[in-house]
Amino acid sequence: MEHTPIILTEKLPIGISLCAMGGPVRYNGKGIDVLSPLGRERNDFIWCPVCPECQAGLGVTRDPVHLSGGNGEQVWSGEAEVKNRGGRLVTKEMKEGSLESMEILRRSNAKAFIYMDGSPSCGVYRTTLKNTKRGNPPGVFGALLLSEGFFLIPSSDLQSPLRWWD
Repeated sequence: MEHTPIILTEKLPIGISLCAMGGPVRYNGKGIDVLSPLGRERNDFIWCPVCPECQAGLGVTRDPVHLSGGNGEQVWSGEAEVKNRGGRLVTKEMKEGSLESMEILRRSNAKAFIYMDGSPSCGVYRTTLKNTKRGNPPGVFGALLLSEGFFLIPSSDLQSPLRWWD
């Protein structure tokens, strides 16, 4: 069997959590630049950063949010809620911010997304529930990413070149 090399002639659009690109949009006003290990190769892509929590109008800095009563899929079906640390219900805002973020990714034609695991919005395999370090994934936006069939890359995997090939 003969293998034909794949040659990219255009930059690929990749979605990414804005906080993972270093944007100071986390609840505490900080960001984490997970792309620095890529070095100059980071310029080989078109980055499409989104933050569902900012799109939701929750602002920076803000009280952290958590899933209550289930995971992100259950938030979409109405069986669970999203609350901030003060107990204020922000489910409607989070759903709207997630839908707006998804629309941005659709317009950019991104098919892959680098997400922040542990986030109650972007997390896919680990989220945060109130008083629990490891919640029941996925998060609210993570559930949308899964349902849309995105190729999902945990931001922590970019820290090790060995993980790039898994």
